[in-house]
Amino acid sequence: MVRWGHGRRLWAGLLVLATALFGGVGAAQATLALTPQQSAWIAQQQGKVFSVGFDPYAGMDSFVLQGKRQGLLHLLLQDMAQETGLRLVPADSKDWDAAYQRFVGGKSDILYGANPTPEREAIMRFTAPVVRYPYVTLARKASSVQTLADIHAKRVGFIENDFVQQALPQAYPNLHFESVTYSDQLVALQALEAGRIDAFVTSGGGVEVEYLVAHPQLAVVAQLRAITSDMTLAVALDQTELQGILQAYISQRQDAIARLARQARQIYNRKALQLSPAELDWLEHVGTAVVGAAEDYLPFDYQSKGQYKGIAGETLQAIADTVGLKLTVVSAPFAKIMDAARAGQVHVVNMAKTEDRLKDFIFPHPFSTERDIVIGRKTSPPVSDIYALDGQRVAVIEGFWHEEYLRKNLRQPHIVTTADILESLRKVRDGEADYLIENPTVVEYYINGLGYQDLAKRGETSGDSALYFGVSRTQPELAGIMDKVIPLLSFEELKYRGLQTVPAVENEANRRLLWLAALLTLALAAIVTLTAVMARKLTNERLSNQFLREREQLLYTDVLTGFFNRNHYSAHIAALEQSMALPAAVVVADLNNLKRANDAYGHAVGDELLRLFAQQMRTQWPQATGYRMGGDEFLMVLEGADPQAVQGQIDALLARCAQTPLVLDGGVTLRPSAAIGFSIRTERDSTMDQCVARADQHMYEAKVRQKKRSTDHMAT
Repeated sequence: MVRWGHGRRLWAGLLVLATALFGGVGAAQATLALTPQQSAWIAQQQGKVFSVGFDPYAGMDSFVLQGKRQGLLHLLLQDMAQETGLRLVPADSKDWDAAYQRFVGGKSDILYGANPTPEREAIMRFTAPVVRYPYVTLARKASSVQTLADIHAKRVGFIENDFVQQALPQAYPNLHFESVTYSDQLVALQALEAGRIDAFVTSGGGVEVEYLVAHPQLAVVAQLRAITSDMTLAVALDQTELQGILQAYISQRQDAIARLARQARQIYNRKALQLSPAELDWLEHVGTAVVGAAEDYLPFDYQSKGQYKGIAGETLQAIADTVGLKLTVVSAPFAKIMDAARAGQVHVVNMAKTEDRLKDFIFPHPFSTERDIVIGRKTSPPVSDIYALDGQRVAVIEGFWHEEYLRKNLRQPHIVTTADILESLRKVRDGEADYLIENPTVVEYYINGLGYQDLAKRGETSGDSALYFGVSRTQPELAGIMDKVIPLLSFEELKYRGLQTVPAVENEANRRLLWLAALLTLALAAIVTLTAVMARKLTNERLSNQFLREREQLLYTDVLTGFFNRNHYSAHIAALEQSMALPAAVVVADLNNLKRANDAYGHAVGDELLRLFAQQMRTQWPQATGYRMGGDEFLMVLEGADPQAVQGQIDALLARCAQTPLVLDGGVTLRPSAAIGFSIRTERDSTMDQCVARADQHMYEAKVRQKKRSTDHMAT
């Protein structure tokens, strides 16, 4: 953390700079829609300087980087001055308590970041929050506290006078813990590291990144989205016009505020990550990385309209968003991408780390530590380790590291070279190869999507098969930046997000059925044409229409649940966006423990769970449009929904599921449960994809909250 000891001269400089930038009242062209009284009040403030008090240790709001104090507050003050014509400067305060007392004592005009309380509202007027920062819970990585629920009966640290001490028990009344207060965050973090407390609850605002970098043995185990630090602007009770002007700014500049917040967070992250002067200079003067996206390596690499998508693409975008990095994407087969990378034309490639690549590439921390697995036919013998593949035919994609790995470790390697993962899978299925080696996420994506149920995991590799981004040795600063960001990212979250951006794999069995249906259609049309060209024209039309309905049913309906499928959603979403009655609710559900049920009792039982859950959703929302998006994922569109009632309906659905058993032979009882999230669409300008993405995020948060809860397991 940056201390405030040498801030007096800095503040004097800032005051001069602010005067030069902002000038007097009316120097900037005000663009806000203000009342005549507000405009007249501003005109009366000629020559007045409004000082703004704030917490100098409030994360991205205000911080020092390379000797310059900057942050969201300073960007906001500049934008406010330009939009209102008021002359606004930050006040000089050593800490939050000093800033607060200075405001209460009338020595500053505006206070930034105070949460409204009954006591404060007796002496202040508050605007709506400029931004909201969720509180976070930190704990030791190796401790028993891994979720918010785990703080029950534990010692929990707080900052003195932080309102979260009262808000947390109110929001979670079933959590009981011992509160321990500290004078500042540094002391609390030291106590957490030393084991004197089990968790520490504090405001977010990006400052948690700095905590995690300085204390790598700690982790954020929960974000308290129900409890936020509201960064309001407060004025004295008699300053009605000033409060109204500030509120008008907040209401009318939401997009600009969001943009300034992203900019401030990215710059603050550079400080929190302790980027070196060389890395900061690279971001400032270069700031763009050329990324190679290999073709046909789903779900990790996928390029669409110049954007790098898939899991690797989402990971790189998360890195870029963290520090304000720009990405330029090029796409080609993997071998050509590697040639361009070795020539310095491509800077970053998703690749495996091998000895021969170390001379050309720097490898930051891996973004996935999944170990590659050996895939074969279900009838193939299991593989105890990599050496059991000696003499076996192993399908390997051309240019991939597996060939080098096999030739290095096996006495008699038998490599079957393929162009892509699809060819490798087909060669194993057709008996042209015995096994293939691949990342488990890739295998899961293709085997489930294609319906290759005759293939299965037969063993694991014994080497380092983690996934890395190889960075050209011509870009050491970029490699250093990525090395500092990657450990802070969640692979599971990025995997989930990345899978939503890649196209669904077409099931080959369904494709064959479609071809058969098409052939039958042609045959039927020929018979009808030959036998009743003229006399039975009406009958021909009827049969043709019937076929089209059946074909559409086959194309667009999930036969297991009777819901529409992803194909129907993709084909009709544009029309639905324009026609749906607003407000509409988009509900996303992910059935829990489907894989566990399949593994324990067979896929027939898993199918029954899916059908049972779909029935309960249809009972809850009989007029809604339902989709089974694939696997255990469901989507419901509730047109004309009451936004206030949706959460209650979801709770009712979950309660109904809990009371709806599936009884198996032997007395085993299963009950469907799910993680569910929703979003509300109120305007035509908001797309369904945006609504689904928000609902997905809420569903993911619900799944995280459900983790380790006893109600989330299969009852027996």
